[in-house]
Order: sequence, then C-alpha cells, then structure tokens
Amino acid sequence: MRNQYKKLPIILLFILLIFTSCEKLLDKEPTDKLSLEDVFKDTQGAKTALAGAYKSLLTINVYNRNVMVYPDLMGGNIKYSKTANFILDDIYNLIQNQNDCTMNDTYSDLYKQLNNVNNIIAYTPTAAGPEKDKNRMIAEAKCIRALIHFEILRIYARPFGYTPDASHVGIVINLKPQLFGDPAPVRSTVAQCYTAIKNDINEAILLFDNSNVVFPNGYQQNYFSKLNAKAFLSKIDLYSNNFSEAFQLADEVIKEGTYKLLTNAQYVGSWAGRIPSSESIIELPVENDFSSSSLGSYYQISLTPDGMYAATNDILNLYSSTDIRGRNNMFIANTINSTVFYSTKKYEKGSINATPIKLLRLSEIYLIRAEAAAELNRYDVANNDLNIIRKRADSNATDLNLTVKSDLINAVLLERRKELAFEGNLFFDLVRRNQGINRNDCTSPNCSLAFSDYRLVMPLPAQTINANTAIKQNEGY
Repeated sequence: MRNQYKKLPIILLFILLIFTSCEKLLDKEPTDKLSLEDVFKDTQGAKTALAGAYKSLLTINVYNRNVMVYPDLMGGNIKYSKTANFILDDIYNLIQNQNDCTMNDTYSDLYKQLNNVNNIIAYTPTAAGPEKDKNRMIAEAKCIRALIHFEILRIYARPFGYTPDASHVGIVINLKPQLFGDPAPVRSTVAQCYTAIKNDINEAILLFDNSNVVFPNGYQQNYFSKLNAKAFLSKIDLYSNNFSEAFQLADEVIKEGTYKLLTNAQYVGSWAGRIPSSESIIELPVENDFSSSSLGSYYQISLTPDGMYAATNDILNLYSSTDIRGRNNMFIANTINSTVFYSTKKYEKGSINATPIKLLRLSEIYLIRAEAAAELNRYDVANNDLNIIRKRADSNATDLNLTVKSDLINAVLLERRKELAFEGNLFFDLVRRNQGINRNDCTSPNCSLAFSDYRLVMPLPAQTINANTAIKQNEGY
C-alpha cells in the first residue's frame, strides 16, 4: 500500500480536481457527471480513486496533525515547548470561535473527503471489471466513510451519552455525492449518526466476504479489511455504549490471532520503524513527500521549526520508573532556555523516514474488551485484560483484582491514557465518560472546563452556517 499511496497515476490529478472542487460540481453538473463516469469506466480508475482517498487522510488538517493532536492537547497530555508561533493555540486556550477556529479546516477537509469517497461508492458498481474487485473497493470506501463520519462526530457533537437516547444534535451524515440542486443537508441526531456509521461497517464486512484484495503489494494494516473493520467497529460500539457488541467484536479480533501483542522488549523499537508491528491493526504510512510536515515534525521540539508539542507532567507522572512507556524509554528530553521538555518517541522519525500514524492497535482492543467487560459485570475478564496491558508495560506491576465497577472502569481509563497517549484518544475518553477537562501542567488562562461547558465541542465553521441556514450552529457559538 505504501507504493499505492505514493505512486498514483496522473489520472488521480484529474480525479482530485473533480472531487475537491465543489464549484466545478455546482457549476456544471451534467459535464462533470460524464467526467466522473469516464473516470470510473473501469476498476483501475476506481482503484486509483481509492488510493487517493487513503492518502487524503494524511493532510495536516486530518491525521497528520489536527485530528491526532487535538484530543491530547485538550485532554492534558500536551503542552507547548515554545513561546510563539503556536498551532491550535486557540483550542488550547479555549477561545475558539466559528469564524477562525483552527479546526475549521479540519471540518471542511473531512467533508470534502466524504464527497470523494461517496463518488467511489456511487460509481464503482458500474465500472468495468471483476465484481469481487469492485466489492472490495466499495467495502474499503465504506470503511473510510465510517471513519470520517466518526471523527467529525467526535469533534463537532456531544458524546453519545449526553442524552439518555442520544437524541441530541449530531452532524450531517453524507451518504451520496452532493450536487447542485440537492436538498440542503441537515444534522442528524447522534443516535442516527452512529447507526449510519455502523451500517457502513457492517455492509463492508459482508462485502469483504466476496472480494479480492486490490492492493496486494502493501502492508495489510495500511488499508481496511474484514478483520480490522471488526476491530474498528468494536471501538464505535464502545463509544455508543453498546457494550455487549463491543465486547463480542473485541473478543473475536483478539481470539482470531492475526494480531499479537508486542513484548516489553519489542515495544519501544516498534515505534521507530516503518514496517507495521504485529500489534498494529490500522495505520497510515507517511510517505517522503509528507515528511517535512509529518505529525512527527510537530513533536520534534528541538529539531524542526514546527516542533512545539511536549508531554505534560500530567502524563509523565502517571508512569512508574519501571514502565517501558515512561520518560526513560518512550520520551526524548530536550533542554530549551534552561527548561527540560519531553517529547514522545511515538513519532520520533519526522523527516525522510517519517513514522507511520497508528490509528488502532491491539492493546486498545484489549482495553475495549476490558471496559466492556466491566460494564457487563464480567470483572474477571476486565481485570485480566487490564493486567495483560499493565504487566506488558511494567514487569514490576502487580495484578489488580478490582471488584467495584467504578474503580475498575477508572483503572481501564487510566491505562488507556498511559497506553494510548498521543494517539488521539484522551479528550474523547473523558467526555464519553461525562467528564470535563482538568489540566494541571498547563499555561493557558483556562485549564479546566466542566462537562457541561459548550467549549468541549468545536464550532461549525461560520461559512458552513452562512451557506446553509438549515444547519444549526453548536450551542454557545
């Protein structure tokens, strides 16, 4: 898949011009419809578009910065190592607004990418070529669409449990190409949003059963498959409080045996290479042409002009001295103006050998099963899964045997924070558990927010509201 991401045929430029220019689609619908049909005349064109859809996830507004940094910056794992030229500082200082919020481009990029993926899903069925190839491409595109909707929902809407039936406002669910003359889209409820996301994954899982691999030369972790779609669905079920399904899917993925936990000795080194580890389930390879603006470049606080994101004492102090994930092993100390800052090694390679971005790992699946098991009163399973991850990281850790549900869930959440630090989860783990933020090692004028505060949800861009009055702005903006 690395080569498919990087060496895209010239036709991709044509596809991207069509896909990402809303003006083109709006101005000349009949001509562009013919152009799209010509692009998707065969499965090679569809394959090129699918490769482009994967690569489009690697913009700085999506996984190459904003979507990965935002949850740890808001949650309290990240602070700034410099005193000027910040990125996402309006978010950090909790002063974001609808006009110039730095997450506005993330919203726009993700919806543009949805339209790209919707074209793949809409036009591939009529492309000339083997049905099993088409099934595979549609399945992968549906998974990408689910992933994009999931990220938009996490950032721009309240969590599932905010209301008893998740009837509060969610996001616009976009399931078809948007063309001139289409009805103005409106926001669905959060419950409806999760239903749409799950439907995409479940439909994809069925299609995978009757499909051919279309990217045979890449690493399997770089694209969606039946097994990693199940793993992703377990996370979606966890976020939508469907604990029985989350448990079942996580259990299936673990017991299937394709993915294996790294040992303590393998853990640190696994973050330095470009070859997926046995634990990696979904990851995006960062190619050389992205290296100067890769996610890693923002964490290299003493080596690159963009370097600015350091670990807070809040996260560093959670690790014991013998934890392989702690400051002695998984962090680099940098002295800047007589102050020591620590940067994570998870994205240590920020130049020509930029580290791939891991979206889902087996350790998270263990912790999903643990949290779901605790909710289902299966405390033995929850304690066992929790101890597996704890003791893998720290050979001196002793077994936990927690029998109070709230204590066990809190222990799982703590382990998620330690294990998944800087992987884009912390803030979302807090709010889905009805918690606000409380950042201690923090230089913002506003370091804490109650769960009820409107600023825990990002504003929709003003231009979106102005262009479509049917879309209502989030409360408070």
